Amino acid sequence: MNQKKVSIIIPTYKDWNRLSLCLNALEAQSYDSDLFEIIIVNNYPNAKIPANYFLPKNCNVIVEGKPGSYAARNAGIAVATGNIIGFTDSDCIPDVNWIKNAVSFMDANTDCDRIAGSIKLYYHSNKLTEAELYEKIYAFNQDIYVHQDGTGVTGNMFSYRHVFDAVGIFRDDLMSGGDYEWSIRARDTGFKIKYAEDVIVNHPARQNISELIKKAKKTGGGQDRFDPSPDKNKFQAIIGFLYDLRPPIKSIKLIAKKGKDLRLTQKFTVFYIRYYLSIITAREKFMVSFSKNVARQ
Repeated sequence: MNQKKVSIIIPTYKDWNRLSLCLNALEAQSYDSDLFEIIIVNNYPNAKIPANYFLPKNCNVIVEGKPGSYAARNAGIAVATGNIIGFTDSDCIPDVNWIKNAVSFMDANTDCDRIAGSIKLYYHSNKLTEAELYEKIYAFNQDIYVHQDGTGVTGNMFSYRHVFDAVGIFRDDLMSGGDYEWSIRARDTGFKIKYAEDVIVNHPARQNISELIKKAKKTGGGQDRFDPSPDKNKFQAIIGFLYDLRPPIKSIKLIAKKGKDLRLTQKFTVFYIRYYLSIITAREKFMVSFSKNVARQ
C-alpha cells in the first residue's frame, strides 16, 4: 500500500457529544496518524468547543458561519492538504481500519476515482422500534446508490482531490442532497465510483418517527433546490407534486430483499412508513417551490 496523505472532513452542528465518539474512533485508526489529518468544521459559530474536550493531535477545528453541512464541507476542502479526501459525519463511528482499508481499496482499484463505503446501523435494543425497522431497510444503501446512480453519501465517502479540482465543490445552497448532486456531476464528468464493503463506519439508527419526518422534510427541500432554474412555474410544481404522491410500489422488492427476517406485519409497517414519508417529502418539495424556507435539521 502506498503511503498517501488523507484529509478527513467532518461537519458538526451542536453535536459535540456524538462527535467525541467519532474522534475517539479516529484516534484509534490503524492508519499512521502522521499520514492523515482530521478537519472538524463547526457550523454553529456560537457554540464553542467544550472545556476539556478531547481532540486528537492531528485534528484541527475550523468555523464556517454559512448554514449547511455542504458549506461546512467546502470550508474543510479549502484547507485540506491530503491528496485523498474522506468524509464522515459527527454521529458516525469509523471502524478501526476505516482509513487503511479505504487507501488500500483505492490503490488496488486504479480504475476508480471515488469510493462509497459501508454504513452499518446499530440499534439501541434488540426490539426494534417502527422507525428502526424502516431504517433497517432504507438507511444508507450505499451499494445500491453506487450501482444505480454512481453516487455515494458523505457519511462514508472518499475521493481523490483531483476530482474536486475538476468538477468543483459541493453546492452550498443545498441543505440536503448535496452529496448526490456532486456525485452526479463527478459521474457525468467521467470519474468512476466503486462500493467498498470493508470501508466501514457505524451509524445509530433513528429511533423515532419524528426523526424520520425531519429527514423527509429536509430531503424534500433539497430536491426542489436541485433545479434552480428561474423558468420553473407553478403548474410544473403541481404536476410534479401529484406525480410524487404515487404509492412507492417499487419499494416492495427492496423490503422483500432486505427484510427477509421481518414478519409480514412488520413489512407492511415499513411500506406504510415509506409511503407516509414520501408524501411528506413531496409536500415539502412543493412548499419550497413556493418559496418556503428549507428545513435545516
